[in-house]
Amino acid sequence: MFTLASLLALCFAALWWFVHNDAAEYRAFKLLRETAARQRRYRAWVLKSFLLFSGATIVSLGILDRLRALTVFPDEFRALSGAVQSCLPQKQLPHAGFLAGFAAAAVAGIAAGALVMKALHRKAAPVPSLGDIEPLMPRNGPETAWAALLSLNAGLSEELFFRLLLPLLLAGLSGNAALSFAIAALVFGAVHLYQGPVGMVATAILGLAFTVLYLWTGNLWIAAGAHALLDLLGLVVRPAIARVIGILQ
Repeated sequence: MFTLASLLALCFAALWWFVHNDAAEYRAFKLLRETAARQRRYRAWVLKSFLLFSGATIVSLGILDRLRALTVFPDEFRALSGAVQSCLPQKQLPHAGFLAGFAAAAVAGIAAGALVMKALHRKAAPVPSLGDIEPLMPRNGPETAWAALLSLNAGLSEELFFRLLLPLLLAGLSGNAALSFAIAALVFGAVHLYQGPVGMVATAILGLAFTVLYLWTGNLWIAAGAHALLDLLGLVVRPAIARVIGILQ
């Protein structure tokens, strides 16, 4: 119990440091105009988030002798998973089929929305977004590559931390998996403070959606894949589609 509490305290301390610095760095990032400086910031964010979220998860699971949780669904979550599965259709989709369908539907929705905006002659309108993420949109090829890596890293690292490690520590202390996942989703939203209130709320809701996906499938890597795809669509595909259609100059 002491080990769980100590690791949880260290995780929250690291999150506080991360949020505090991330907000300041994002304010500075908005002022950058040179692509070289923007690319350096992308690189720093990828490295920092990977070391914090993936690193903390691997080290903590190693300390707890729970590295198997990376591939084996934890017993602490099984009752809640069963409840979720009982509420949702039991038809099982192939993992690749689910992710492909998710991506296709999202791309189709983005393209349809862009076409509607063009039809309404709103060529100068910005790409709609939830939260203050417009400055993150890449402006050229090299920036797009870093934005893609940032998206892939977020899908992996954030799911490891917020859908596995944090709920596992909280459930170990509280004995309540549902409460643990809810707290983790709220913290996930709070970590995106730099996106403003709307972005924080939207991210928390997405965190709950990824939680349901994880509990429904019993597979963390499906949730990570869906998270990465969503970020890629928002940060890479959506701006590209908008530029092709002519919404962005």
